[in-house]
Amino acid sequence: MPHRIPTRALWFAVALLTGGSAFLPVAAQGRCAPAPTALVLSGGGAKGLAHVGVLRALERAGIRPDLIVGSSMGSVVGALAASGYSAASIDSIARTLPLAEVFRTHEPRGPAAWGSRLPLLLWEEGEQGFAIQGASVEQRAIGGMLGEVLLRGNLLARGDFDRLPIPLRVVATNLADRGITPFASGDLARAVRASIAIPLVFTPQRIGDSVYADGGLSANIPVEVARRAGARRVIVSDVTELPSDTLNLESPFVVADRLLNWLFRQPDAELDATDLMIRSPIGAFRALDFSPGAIDALIALGERTADSALAAWRCRPEGAATTPPLGRLPAVVRVVDGPSADRAAVLQVRRALGLERTAPVDVALLGRRLARLADRELFKEVWLNPTGRGDTVLLQPTLTRLPRRVGGIGLSYDAELGGRLWAGVLDRHLPLLGTEASGVLTLNRFASSLEVTARRETRLGQSPFTPIARIDLRDTDMRRFGLDGLELPATQVLTARSEVGLERQLALGFRLSLLAAHESWRERDLVDERRLTRSTVGGAIHLQRLGLDREELANVEVRVTEAYSRAAAVIRFNGAFGGFRLEPRVRLGVGHDLPANMVFTLGGADGFPGLHLGERPGDNEALVSLTLTRPLIGPIRLRIGGAWGRTAFGETSFLTPNGDVRPDRILPGAYTAGRWFGPEGWLVGARVGVGSDTPIGPVRLEYGVNDAGRKVVFLRVGRW
Repeated sequence: MPHRIPTRALWFAVALLTGGSAFLPVAAQGRCAPAPTALVLSGGGAKGLAHVGVLRALERAGIRPDLIVGSSMGSVVGALAASGYSAASIDSIARTLPLAEVFRTHEPRGPAAWGSRLPLLLWEEGEQGFAIQGASVEQRAIGGMLGEVLLRGNLLARGDFDRLPIPLRVVATNLADRGITPFASGDLARAVRASIAIPLVFTPQRIGDSVYADGGLSANIPVEVARRAGARRVIVSDVTELPSDTLNLESPFVVADRLLNWLFRQPDAELDATDLMIRSPIGAFRALDFSPGAIDALIALGERTADSALAAWRCRPEGAATTPPLGRLPAVVRVVDGPSADRAAVLQVRRALGLERTAPVDVALLGRRLARLADRELFKEVWLNPTGRGDTVLLQPTLTRLPRRVGGIGLSYDAELGGRLWAGVLDRHLPLLGTEASGVLTLNRFASSLEVTARRETRLGQSPFTPIARIDLRDTDMRRFGLDGLELPATQVLTARSEVGLERQLALGFRLSLLAAHESWRERDLVDERRLTRSTVGGAIHLQRLGLDREELANVEVRVTEAYSRAAAVIRFNGAFGGFRLEPRVRLGVGHDLPANMVFTLGGADGFPGLHLGERPGDNEALVSLTLTRPLIGPIRLRIGGAWGRTAFGETSFLTPNGDVRPDRILPGAYTAGRWFGPEGWLVGARVGVGSDTPIGPVRLEYGVNDAGRKVVFLRVGRW
């Protein structure tokens, strides 16, 4: 039987050999011996932005990790840092990305072909047939955003995350067994997308034969993953919230936030004396609050917390304050047939990225094209899967098309205009040349319409264009009012318009259309009640931009025909100041010999404070308005708005050679002037009320007044 050395004697011998230092705390021994060090970044949703501040502090202390391991939001920040970006660069990226818009719940959205209409119910054809789409975050937007910001790292790694300037592990959870999966290879953006697939927020990510969800479900602080990858020392940045004893069960947002925190909670990671824990106090922040104020506060909080922790950490790696090199990108890039069996789709991606042949690497240009591809409603997901060696990177895209068939219905109500019902259908791949076709039928007391559109993605030279054909049939009863606001009998106008032309998707979500048109309309003369039928040909230029919720942010149209000409622009902005959300709006319009259904009415579909919808028609319009909203009680918001504007019949139309207004063109309630936007007829008005977002769209109840002494209540449910 072997002789055993007594434990006490063993410790005594060690003490003699080390001069007694083995009995001293680690902090008293000075800096520790060099060892592979990993930076471990936990999940936590928006609270993970505190990691950016931690990176700032580490850079200032001259600490560069040998490995980065990230879970959930930590994988996003970690992937950027591993790709060679400095903390300052990551800070800038976090502030410029539309995180607040992407990481919030959106109501079901129809395809762009339906314009700004907001569906109440939306059916999409999936693998199991048609299913109702509910409110969710914008899935395509987050995929496109990750693809763009992680493109440099993706090209550097070329499928192997150890090739990055700092080796990386991205942690996700295998939904089959809740097993920990540390991705060390593959498409970088796709691995990060799997790691941030927060339950109830993002759909899980399928990679190969497995389905993955948020890494925080299995390893929110993946220290063991770092140790298995060879780390001897770890620096942990933890933004996991410790649950409090109280919970507001009446608030669904608080309950959802707490549910995410509980899902991400696991036993505390086991750390050695040489490791460092940086635990930022993020209890005051919500997991999905990506507002600018929250981003600023979280980054600053992480930096302060890390500075304090590093000052007390005696066992830290030696080094000088350096920024990791960005790495050397391959010289050329080209697209090859990848694992996707859809060769037509691969060809579309190749053309959209401008990579029909081998091309020099331009990360900024390629990133913009990749983000624009997400806006063009061609694919649900596009993962590049870079591979290759030497100076060439090969992209082997994995693609998922959007559902082929979509159907939707919408309902809205206005106190003056009554109810409006619309129904839309879309098929993205008709047998005839792969054409996309859509139709929308709208029924309302004052205006009913049928729009049928066909378009097909194609290419002219190196630029993608979409040939388009459209038929628009409308039956409109133009509302008329006296100067005192008394409503007069409406004037019926029947219109049929057919258009053919080209569309092109531009940067920032803008869509440009160049159209040739034939138009016919029949209206009743306002003087002798005779029916007038006219037709004309002409052309139009149309520029439009829709937001993530399909709200119309910009709409500029110039239409010139043999019978009339018309130019109109509507621009909306969104901002924040002093706790208020700001919504400025500008409307400008000029026309010549306009048919009754083409005249401008003050304020358009939103009207003007104190006036009825449809009042003050004219052939030109100028309006500036500003609406301020602020949370009041729960989901109810206070709304305060002001407007200044005017419509008039100017010198460009409705005038005889002698300068008199043509009597057959006078509309009751119109103001006349001798020049564009003259001093007469300007109004100032204000509205005060409340609003809220509901499952059927926004609801507004406001009381409006203006300096003409008019007062009108505005009530609307849904988007008009």
